Amino acid sequence: MGPLRAGLWLKKLWILLQVAVEVAMGKVLMTLFPERAKQNILAMGQKTGMTRNPQFSPDNWVPTFFSTQYFWFVLKVRWQRLEDKAELGGLAPNCPVIRLSGQKCNIWDFMQGNRPLVLNFGSCTPSFLFKFDQFKRLIEDFSPIADFLVIYIEEAHASG
Repeated sequence: MGPLRAGLWLKKLWILLQVAVEVAMGKVLMTLFPERAKQNILAMGQKTGMTRNPQFSPDNWVPTFFSTQYFWFVLKVRWQRLEDKAELGGLAPNCPVIRLSGQKCNIWDFMQGNRPLVLNFGSCTPSFLFKFDQFKRLIEDFSPIADFLVIYIEEAHASG
């Protein structure tokens, strides 16, 4: 595990601790001050529009706050958001990709040790194809020290 991945695990551990404390505190507050906690949750629901939906009764969803299921959901979302961010000098988001063979994998599957992985996103547009020879020269010049991956993105003006 390289230093960047170790840093990601430390961030995940920190988020785990944060969510655990938030859920524990929420549980305590809901036990000691149930009406006040319900008012705060309803106020949050008004900001997001949840309380305007007639299908949602506060008696159905307020008790789900700070439950075990809530804990795992919030933890999963926060961890996923952590991996969706790109930071200068950090790891690229671990997005799912599909190989030409059809096999599903993630970007990090292409990383080899501590070697940099250069990502080139593009589609079969004239400007991308025109500069592709320059990219091939980069690969030739730097392949001893870095790996390269072309990620095909959907064309903005695809026909058919």
